[in-house]
Parts: sequence; C-alpha cells; structure tokens
Amino acid sequence: MKNITLNRRYLQMSLAAIAGVFIFYSCNKPLPDATPIEYPPVNNSEISIGQQISTDTSYSFFAAAATKTGQLAQLNRDSTEFTVFLPTNNAFRVSGIPSIDALNTLDLQTLGAIVGYSIIPGNQYLSSDITKGGLTPSMPNEQLPTSITVGQLPIPIPFKLTTFPSVVGNAFYDNNIPVTKPDIKLKNGVIHEVAAIVAPPFQTLKSAIYSNPELSFFKAAIERADSGQTGLGRLDSLLNYPPTNMTVLAPDNAAFQTVIFGLAYSYLLQQGLNQAMAAQQATLLSSSPAVFSNPALYSVLPASSVQGILAYHFLAAYNAIDTAYEPTIRVFSNNFPTTATPYLTLVNNALSTHPGIIAQATFSGPFVNNLTFNGVGTFPPGGAPFSGPPAKAISLDNHAVNGVYYVIDKVLFPQ
Repeated sequence: MKNITLNRRYLQMSLAAIAGVFIFYSCNKPLPDATPIEYPPVNNSEISIGQQISTDTSYSFFAAAATKTGQLAQLNRDSTEFTVFLPTNNAFRVSGIPSIDALNTLDLQTLGAIVGYSIIPGNQYLSSDITKGGLTPSMPNEQLPTSITVGQLPIPIPFKLTTFPSVVGNAFYDNNIPVTKPDIKLKNGVIHEVAAIVAPPFQTLKSAIYSNPELSFFKAAIERADSGQTGLGRLDSLLNYPPTNMTVLAPDNAAFQTVIFGLAYSYLLQQGLNQAMAAQQATLLSSSPAVFSNPALYSVLPASSVQGILAYHFLAAYNAIDTAYEPTIRVFSNNFPTTATPYLTLVNNALSTHPGIIAQATFSGPFVNNLTFNGVGTFPPGGAPFSGPPAKAISLDNHAVNGVYYVIDKVLFPQ
C-alpha cells in the first residue's frame, strides 16, 4: 500500500511537470533571434587578419595554404586575438616553395602544420611584449603555444607545439627565423612578417639524432652511458621525452673517432704494443661505433665516464623546487651572445660549482655564421681550463619537438 501511494505521488508530480511544460510553451511567443555579440577591435583597425591575408597579394601563398586546409576562417573571428608569424610569398620561395602550384603538391598534413605553427591563438604579442635578450641566460626566449596539438608521440596526453620568439639587439625572431616586418596591427591581432617559413618540428630529439648518419658514434655512446640507468636517468629516454626543452651539443663521428683513437692508442701502448702496431689497432677500433659495445674496451670507455662526458653536452638550468639542474633550456643560434658566455650543463648535478661550457656566436646581419663551444678540459688532458681549441657548430638549429641540437666537430671534456 505504501508503494502504491508513493507511485501515485510520483505520477501526480510527473503530470504536473508535463502540464507546466505545455503551459510554458503555450503562454510564450517564439524567442527572438539572438543579437550577435560585437567584440571591440584589439587595435585601431576594421580589417581582420583573415581579411588582410585574403586581400594582400604578397600573402597569396599563405592564403592558398590556409584556404586549402580550412584554417583561414578562424583568422576572421573577432571573438579572440591572434599573433601570426606570417611568411610572405618571398618567404615561401626562400624556403623552397617557388609557386602556389608547387605548394598545392604538398599534402594537407604538411600544409596544415606550416599554417598552424605560424598562428598563436588567444593573445596578441607585439615585438615590445617580448623581453629583449630573454629573461635570463637560461630563458633566452619566450615560449608560446601555437594552434597545433600533437598527440601521436610517446605520451598519451596531447599537448600544444610551442614556438619561441625572441628579441636580440634590434632583431626580432621567431625561433631562428628573423622577422622582417613586425607589428602589423589589425582588428583581431597582429601579423609579424618572417623571412622564411618557421617550420614546425615533427620528431623528438631521439628520432632526429638517431636517424642522422653523422651521429652514429654519439648514438652508440648514449647506449654505453645508459648501462644500468632507468627512466629519465637514461639519456635515451630523456631525448625521447616530448614535453621538455633541451639544447644538445652532439659531436660528429669524426670528433669521436679522434678521441677514441687517442684513448685506444695510449691503452695499447700500455699493453706493450709498439707504436706502429698500436696505431694500426687504434685506427681499426675507432673506425666503428661498435667500439662502445666492445667488452675488451670497457675499462677504456667505462659507462660512468662516457655518461659524464655526454652530460656535459646537455645545457641545463637550475630548478629551485627540485634543487636540480635540468635540461629545460632551448637555445637557438641567434639566442647565443656575441661575447663568450658560460652555460651550465647536466654535469652541475654532480658538481654544482662546475663552470659549464662557454658559447659564443658571430652574426652576419640577423643570421649566425659562426658558433663555438669550449669546454674546461683539453684533449690530450693536462691543459689549462678552456685553453683548448673550441668546438665549432657545423650544423645549427636542428629543431625537434623537445629541443634543438647542434652537430659540433669536437668532443667537449668537463675536466
């Protein structure tokens, strides 16, 4: 009986609610159309970024790409702000895309990445908003999220690809690409014209470095250094960790061969071989990266020593919360100063007072034409600190999702 009473009450309440709905609809006229919200312009302009791109013939390459990928329409919205590092037609040509016909041969994913990486949604960043010279040596540029979301990497959570504007002297850059015409203010944001396409990275440092045939010894050295290590204590894992920002100095094969020959030659002399035989054997041993996995030479190339040397090739910044020196600094060539300047490395975790490496850039106009790095130690050992010839970067600004790497022509020694 109690259940019947409850059910009747529920039925009465339901009927009353339904009746109320009918009364509501019968007593109210159709709602008028909503009045569109008019957002005030960000700047003193009635032209949106999308309109400017569509009508300015010097942007026709970008307009064609953004139209084909469906990304142009968003730049007409006035409900949000945008910053666009926009390649002009000439910037496309400089980057190896000579015409719209050539551009149209690219797949949609490539075009979408080019367009999306140039767009910073949500805020207008004028050149004056970018800290000149960076905040500190360990933060030489700003990190801003682009409109590209990446989710097909070794982490399950998608994250935004970021870009790194900086102001060096009187020059304004996005990553390592100079801005040729800054601060074109429009209704919903700002355009900065760039000298070339600011290409989005598409692989991690591990993938980029391991696929470079000039760095096969560096790869083998990492495998040796990682013996007995786990997690992000492994350099291999660190290079494959997408969310971080790293700067890696990777000695080329010839640089490692020089060092390995010297170490093997000295070792073989100590084992009683004459100079000719020692030189012959050392040449053979240094000819292949397999030398790092040769058990007979583990005493010459102990994992701990190899790890210490490689750690010296990862720039680092101090994290006061974790009280550790971490590889969280992404430095493009144009972010290095023209005066010899010290940078800390992962070696500082073992010795906090270590002086690090010394870097110095030489510019020709807005571009770096020479970049050197010097280490404390010399090879052969015994020289005064930083007295050896510096390593020269022979390949600059190799950009990856989680950092940038430089191919250098010498191995740096921390002591």
